[in-house]
Amino acid sequence: MFDLERLTKIISDIYRYLDDLERMELTDMRDLDDIKNFYAVSMILFTLINRVIDLGDEIVTSRNLGVPGTYREIFNLLERGKVIDKELASDLSNLVYQRNILAHEYHNLTEKDVFRTYRRVPVIRKFVERVKENIKHV
Repeated sequence: MFDLERLTKIISDIYRYLDDLERMELTDMRDLDDIKNFYAVSMILFTLINRVIDLGDEIVTSRNLGVPGTYREIFNLLERGKVIDKELASDLSNLVYQRNILAHEYHNLTEKDVFRTYRRVPVIRKFVERVKENIKHV
């Protein structure tokens, strides 16, 4: 059974952070030369990916797909449970890798790292849409 209130809150947060990123109007890596943009985008990405992990974990738990040992494993379980396909699982797993860099390697973070992660954000919209479809069919 899904906790629709929790899922709605998580999805709402994800959309808010996606909107915040759009309002940053990044078009090029050089936009991150401005230190305010660099840190703002880094934090939005970190928070956004955390909420994506929360969403994945909520679905794994609700559907009894197993107990993930890592954040990345959440998306493998969703793939095995046929909630998402292999390509989406891989893309989301790569986002978790980028999140870990934002969280643990921030002292080595470059504009290139942040922009590379930023360019992967469209996969998040795809994931949210897939989750919403999945919830409708249960």
